[in-house]
Formats: sequence, structure tokens, C-alpha cells
Amino acid sequence: MAKFRFALQRVLELRLDEEDAKRRVHTEFARKRRALEDALRGRQQEIAAGRDAWRSQLVGEVDPAALRHHASAAVGLVRKAQRTVLEMASLEKSLERARLDLVDAAKARRALEILRERRLAAHNEAEATRERAQLDEFASNLSRREREDAAANGDTR
Repeated sequence: MAKFRFALQRVLELRLDEEDAKRRVHTEFARKRRALEDALRGRQQEIAAGRDAWRSQLVGEVDPAALRHHASAAVGLVRKAQRTVLEMASLEKSLERARLDLVDAAKARRALEILRERRLAAHNEAEATRERAQLDEFASNLSRREREDAAANGDTR
């Protein structure tokens, strides 16, 4: 049986490499998004903790300087949170673009894999047909020899 060799195997390997590279890019963007989400959650917790601390200082004698300090700290945390949200929005576009690139690379790879599967099936069918033809030829030669041997021995079956 002849060994199957896919003529476009090198192209398929390149497509696999390309898909892996795009998957790594997508994974890196997703990792950055998770890090930004964690940072945003941390900032939200800091804002809530600052608000709780500010509320606790409203009991009894109120120190205006401390309130001003808490208010400016809260504004700073809100600005950091807003910056994080803007970074996430920017990253989201890049992440979506990377996802679409990954999908396109997967489609290109899968198209070659389907072509390879079809060519392998055609190769296997051609091999099976050749083997059947050889077996038929062997059987017909054997039958012909048996008839010739029978005729030579005077057998009339």
C-alpha cells in the first residue's frame, strides 16, 4: 500500500503555527483584561473602604481637614477607576480584533484539514480499488490455472 503524502502539509503546518500565534495574542489580551478587571475591583473596594472611613468620621466632632483629605483621596481613586475603565474599553477592541483574527486563522486551518481528510479518503479508496483489482486478478489466474490443470489431467468437471 502506497503511503499517503499530503502535498499541502507544509502549508497546513504554517496555518497551525499562525493559529497558535494568534491564540497566544488573544490569550495575552484576555489576561490583560482580567488584570484590569481585578484592578477595577480593587479600586472599587478602596473607594468603598474610604467611604466607610469617611462616614465613621462624621460622628461627633468633625475635622474639616480630614474630610477634605478623604474627599480628595476618593476623587483620586475614582479617577484611577475611570482610567482603568478606559483602558479596558481600549483593550476590549483589541481583544475583539484578536478573537476575529483567531477565528479566521482557525477557519483557514480547518479548510486545509478538510481538504487533507478528503484527499486521504480518496487515496484510501484508490488503494482499496487497486487491492481489489489485484485480488480479482489473482483469483482469476488461480481459476484459469485450475481449469488448465484439470484439462491437462483429463478432468472434465
